[in-house]
Amino acid sequence: MRDLTADDLGLLLSLFAVLLLAFSANFHFSRKSVRRHRRAAVAFVVINFLGELSTVIALCLTWVALWSPTAWEQIDDLLVFIPGSVAVGCAVVLTIESVYARAAHIVRDERAAATNGDVRAG
Repeated sequence: MRDLTADDLGLLLSLFAVLLLAFSANFHFSRKSVRRHRRAAVAFVVINFLGELSTVIALCLTWVALWSPTAWEQIDDLLVFIPGSVAVGCAVVLTIESVYARAAHIVRDERAAATNGDVRAG
């Protein structure tokens, strides 16, 4: 594993800041949806929390490393790499889940419209 430069740390800091914004988005679930898909809702919340926590850890360590080279000598690269990788993994999982949920909703609406005899133009 190569040593991280100040430029690398700056890029990581930007990545973690964007991830933190993505994880901190306020998601609202309807009560009906949560009752129907309780496990999925709980899994979504747990993955979101884990991703947010990992991002905060990586962001703080990267910030310290960027502004204090002596502290960076004491911080192993893996202490930033592991939580950062967990955060990116959580973001990927949540994105896939979000795309799947939207696609399933569209398919469900199309099936309902076809069953009810609704015909959409175009």
